[in-house]
Amino acid sequence: MGSLMRQNTYWLYAVSVIFLLCFSSSGFTQATLQSPNETVSGEEIFVVCTFCHGGSVQGNDRRDGPALAGLEAWYLELQMHNFKNGIRGYLAEDIPGQVMHYASPMLRNDFTIKSVAEYIAALEPGKPMAENAVGPRPYLWDSPYAGLDPAILGDAEAGKATYSSVCTVCHGEDGRGNEALGAANLTYLSELYMVRQLMYFRDGIRGAHPDDVRGQQMAAMSKLLVDDQSIADVVAYISGL
Repeated sequence: MGSLMRQNTYWLYAVSVIFLLCFSSSGFTQATLQSPNETVSGEEIFVVCTFCHGGSVQGNDRRDGPALAGLEAWYLELQMHNFKNGIRGYLAEDIPGQVMHYASPMLRNDFTIKSVAEYIAALEPGKPMAENAVGPRPYLWDSPYAGLDPAILGDAEAGKATYSSVCTVCHGEDGRGNEALGAANLTYLSELYMVRQLMYFRDGIRGAHPDDVRGQQMAAMSKLLVDDQSIADVVAYISGL
């Protein structure tokens, strides 16, 4: 019962956020509900992203919003389409992903998705600000994917060996990704976000949709991370790149 109540608290919070973003911001309402599709700029749509991802989209772990600045437009565009089409946030276990899926109609169409992706990609990248992760979250959700056991500490040296054998082929030695392989730039993502996504891939929560070809590739590779310690180690190494 306690678990269900905590998860419902998350959903109540998420629905409230979406409602407020849609109807409480006159600028956003005008941009997304009144203007013709082709005239809505990425900068206008961007306002909805800042609540969870931060004003400079450098991430906010308290709201499960990963850093977006530093990611290339092609990757942002792909992921927004995946959320909008239900390819990401496909399973109920991916609670933040489902929130993104249900919020994604605000992106409207291909033009606005491309526009906001290009706008975000042009922003100055930077590591997620530490103060974003300080203090209690504004909601609670009870899930094995909320984060690793705090007792599990990552070993960057062990993670380096794992990264070299598992991750380098797609993400490169510097972690900056490869568009031809659909591999994201990892260097600006928070540890919490990377941990959760690797757990999702490993356990078949992300990459589960039959149309998620790139996600299925990541899911297969993530199964080589045999336990939570392996995930903590490789994330500790990536965070130092």
